[in-house]
Amino acid sequence: MSGFAPVEYQRDYFEGTLSKAQLFPREYEFYRSFLGQYINGESVLNVGCGPLFYEDLMHFNRVPQHYVGVDVNSSAFEYMEETKQPRLEECKRFIKTNNISTKLVCESIFDWAAGTNERFDSIFGVGVFATFYGEKFDQLMKVLWRVLKEGGHLVNVSWDGDYYTEKIAKEKVEYQFGQPGKGFTPDEVVQQIVKGGFRLRERRILMTDDPAGYEWDSIHVSAYRKE
Repeated sequence: MSGFAPVEYQRDYFEGTLSKAQLFPREYEFYRSFLGQYINGESVLNVGCGPLFYEDLMHFNRVPQHYVGVDVNSSAFEYMEETKQPRLEECKRFIKTNNISTKLVCESIFDWAAGTNERFDSIFGVGVFATFYGEKFDQLMKVLWRVLKEGGHLVNVSWDGDYYTEKIAKEKVEYQFGQPGKGFTPDEVVQQIVKGGFRLRERRILMTDDPAGYEWDSIHVSAYRKE
């Protein structure tokens, strides 16, 4: 479909992430363990989940009863549902064994969150929030505030470095992953989330061991609370 990511892109992204995790276990564990620490409660929302929707779930310390992923690219859902990739099959067995209710929403987070009656104990985004800036970021914070329960956590994962290639930048816009340009810096993301009314609970930064190989200088994770 023109204007959206093809299934092959989702496949390469998923398998590339698993391969990178094997090459860089320290970096992978850093942000996955942070998700595990702060994502809790019976209902969890994954914003811009992409093909890692099931994979992210495997790292929560507490298994939710209801898990929702929102992404504008239906090809991510198509890939996850139709592929027989071993890790995805393992994830699906985990979901069935633990009787987790899952829902995949192919829609803009802005449109869906503005109209849904669902509320969540935890909300997170991996490499998503920093792709927006200006009025769009303010709008994003407003809709996430609306669907997050009082006392719930909002968790962000961002990367920083000068490895954002022209190809990736083009795909981001073409596949509707975000706005043109690099968006906010990690420091600015924190400032803007706090500006949106969320209270910063914790922030961590990891400098990568091999920036050229990993293709990022640092990983930034932060957790916020709606009060």
